[in-house]
Amino acid sequence: MLMSPDRKNGPLPPHRRGPANRRVLSELGPLVPWMIGTIAACWLYFGRTVLIPLTLAILLSFLLAPIVGGFRRLRLPRTLSVLLAVALALGGMGVTGAVIVSQASTLSEDAPAYAERISGKVASARANIERRLSFLTRESGKGGSGHRKAQRAREQGVQQLSGRPAGNAIPVEVHDPPPTAIAEIRNVVLPALAPVETALIVMVVTIFILFQKEDLRDRLIRLMGSADLHRSTVALTDGAQRLSRYFLSQFVVNCGFGAIIWGGLFALGVPSPGLWGILAGLLRFVPYVGSLVAAIGPLGLAAAIDPGWSLIIWVALLFLIVEPIIGYAIEPLLYGHSTGLSPVSVVVAALFWTWIWGPIGLVLSMPLTLMLVVLGRHVPAFEFFDIMLGDRPALSPAETFYQRALAGHAEDALEQAEDLLDSMPLATFYDEVVLAGLRLAAADVDRGAVLRSAMPAICEATIDMITTLADHEDVAGDTSSDSIPTNWAELRGRRVICVPGSGPLDAAVAMMAAQLLRRAGCEVAEQSRDELRRVAGAPEPVEAEIICLLGLFDARGSARMKRIAGSIEERFASVKVVIGVQRAVERIPPVDHPEDVLPFSLTELAPLLQAAMLEQPPRPNASV
Repeated sequence: MLMSPDRKNGPLPPHRRGPANRRVLSELGPLVPWMIGTIAACWLYFGRTVLIPLTLAILLSFLLAPIVGGFRRLRLPRTLSVLLAVALALGGMGVTGAVIVSQASTLSEDAPAYAERISGKVASARANIERRLSFLTRESGKGGSGHRKAQRAREQGVQQLSGRPAGNAIPVEVHDPPPTAIAEIRNVVLPALAPVETALIVMVVTIFILFQKEDLRDRLIRLMGSADLHRSTVALTDGAQRLSRYFLSQFVVNCGFGAIIWGGLFALGVPSPGLWGILAGLLRFVPYVGSLVAAIGPLGLAAAIDPGWSLIIWVALLFLIVEPIIGYAIEPLLYGHSTGLSPVSVVVAALFWTWIWGPIGLVLSMPLTLMLVVLGRHVPAFEFFDIMLGDRPALSPAETFYQRALAGHAEDALEQAEDLLDSMPLATFYDEVVLAGLRLAAADVDRGAVLRSAMPAICEATIDMITTLADHEDVAGDTSSDSIPTNWAELRGRRVICVPGSGPLDAAVAMMAAQLLRRAGCEVAEQSRDELRRVAGAPEPVEAEIICLLGLFDARGSARMKRIAGSIEERFASVKVVIGVQRAVERIPPVDHPEDVLPFSLTELAPLLQAAMLEQPPRPNASV
């Protein structure tokens, strides 16, 4: 039997396995991210016994890294610096544990009396509520009697079926044999040893990470790609510094929150204020609900020791005043107005990590999510986390404007403009957002991604937004270099005619230029494309000093505009013609003949207009 050369030499290579395999791979392509996510979730869930101590060690190393760095700046050896930092951490944990145990033991002695008082106060409050709402239950008195009769009928039916009165039932109890001494010791010791074992593992791994910091960084750089050594080093250094600063700042803030709660409860006379202050500081690591949960215990004790309600109100006010001050005033000063996470991602991350790792996952949800976002900002393979969880916009302002104009949402485009104009001049907004968005639209038409018939709608939405912004005033005191250039003031009083080209988006470009020229003090007249032809062949003089032929011009459109400009300048020697702007998405580099290059932005029209008025050769590439 003859065999083909391919079969005799083994399986076919991937590029020769036929269209069937390629079709299967292409069909499975969209499912690959979901498969990877499922595998990762299963790995996190089933490996939590190992991953939780490892994660705690990594976070603790980020927290201790600035302390180690401070000791190193004092010229202490690395070994001594690491040991001192770990000793400080262990000392802080020991003191905290001792305070918790002492305060809890003091509280446990009076716990039965507190519980009885709270029950009495709750019963009193319930009686007051029932008395005030008794008019609602009077109407249902008959219904209640009928309910009791039905209950007695059911009990009689059960007795008849069993053949024995319900009160004569023989109780049966099943007891396990008494545990042995070894079993009792195991039941007490093993649960107590589990946290100690985890703490030891965390401390050992933390010490190892702090000792081998540089070696671990080099290995991560190798994994990220040693070909771009500079970029990988900058990414890791920036990410590690940001995380360390954030964790240390958050730790200091939460400790301060706990100390303030401790002092406030002590001043109000709430029992065991140290216990509730420490718990408040620890629970504040839990996003959103931590402070609310921390307030439950002090409120309950306030209800137990105070016969009235005044102490409860003061405790509630303590939490309601301190939490907003720290959350909205102190935290933004320490690590910015944002942690780098979107509000939705914080909630989703809390739900996900709680589902995977339980309560410890809820505490670690925000640090873990922040680590993933920082990783995504520097490593392209993890960019997904930055896009989905970070607070940076998924689209650039120009892309957002283009998307809203393409969808015909003029109101959304105007809302975006109002938000951006709070921090940038109008000229910068037109150049960096609107013009850039129109260039994206023209590029999509060129490559066939968008039909040319969609361009008039985009132009109309843009014109509506420009018309609305006609009376906009830039932010007072703006000294940005991207504002309208100061030499535009020399054009004040000049007569300018703005004429759009023949492209579907050129009318919007001409309207923006006309608006900026009016703001500079020019006398601007706008003409249509049909009037452009009349101007080129009109025998009567033109009442203008400059004519601007405006639009998004490619090489062919630029050549056509230059022919029109030449005919106008030949007919009217006193009129200068300026053409702009480039249609290219990226700036065209300088060429041998810079006079053939159109300006890239509207603000770059200023030197061209200035040169035209002075009858000097224009310099289209002059940066403004």
